[in-house]
Amino acid sequence: MAGELRAFRRRRLTPEEGKVAADIALSTPVKEWGGRVSELHLDDPETLLPLLEALRQRWETEPQEVLEICSVLYGYLEQGKEDYPVDAFLLDEREYFLGESARIAAAVSRQLALRTEARMWLDLAEGWFLQTENAAGNLAKVSYQRLAIRIEERDFEAILRLLPQLVATFNRLGMKEDALKSRLLGALVLKEQDNLPKAAEALNEIVHDAADLRNDSLQAWAYVNLVQVYGYLGDSDNAIESTRAASPILQRVGNRIGLAKIQWGIGALLKSKSDFLGAIDAYRASQREFSELGMRADVAAVHLVIADLLLDAGQDRQAEWEIRQALPIIDEYKLVPEGFAALSLLRESLRRQKIDRQALRNLHGYFEELSS
Repeated sequence: MAGELRAFRRRRLTPEEGKVAADIALSTPVKEWGGRVSELHLDDPETLLPLLEALRQRWETEPQEVLEICSVLYGYLEQGKEDYPVDAFLLDEREYFLGESARIAAAVSRQLALRTEARMWLDLAEGWFLQTENAAGNLAKVSYQRLAIRIEERDFEAILRLLPQLVATFNRLGMKEDALKSRLLGALVLKEQDNLPKAAEALNEIVHDAADLRNDSLQAWAYVNLVQVYGYLGDSDNAIESTRAASPILQRVGNRIGLAKIQWGIGALLKSKSDFLGAIDAYRASQREFSELGMRADVAAVHLVIADLLLDAGQDRQAEWEIRQALPIIDEYKLVPEGFAALSLLRESLRRQKIDRQALRNLHGYFEELSS
């Protein structure tokens, strides 16, 4: 009886009212949410739907804030605190919102190089989605994130084996944008395997298919990766053309991660032209953006790439400084376990005050996917 009375305390918001409530909640510091769940209408599904959509759009601009909001929201939903009437939800709504908030948290954790946390969130998301009706699409999205983590671990064989099945699943479910996003994952594998012409071909196909779907975000990400691919190939014309195509979209949607990665691609282009100082400036611009976004793994990656460039410029002492800036971050985040041998060799060469160039290149090679 108490649950029934609680459920009827307030009518459910309309979708329009829910959108307004979501905007108000997002403009309220998450630390002030405590005790204000009902006031902010965070116990209403019509608020949670646009709120989660907004978080999906904002994680490329404010990843740390999005992760914090998802964590707090998940906590409210999971614990069912006194100020959070979990019986206000119908059927499997609560399970869906738990799964989706965990899935978004996983995606952001992965972008922030928090692999252990990302896996934890994916496990939670999968568990909740399994308790919902028609779970296939959401479970496929969880599988996508798991494959994305495998790119960072350079498990390319597994990705290429599993990816066709995932694309087929999305297509069968009519989830064309997710199928295209998965194809983008395949293009990134080609890039990481240094199959650059094939990667460029795949990315250009994705650009056109994303345009057909009117998905600016996917189109921009394809262009971002084309900037990098063409940069590695030393193809100035196509790199510049891709930059010009991507930048307005990224700026319009506030995608700071994409803009930072374009600078990475420009750095690669200038490096291929032996313009070491220009390349360093471009990489620095990328690194500053990564730092402001809290993406410390990418910051470390840029330190290593710049160190390699400084060695080309004959600035060995400055190169050593760059490497020493990266190593504590690598240790803190437990990055590149697959590159442990290269890391050990690099540390030993620093101790001997003679940088092992091959070890450095092998190590920052493990970071290339962080710019994907």
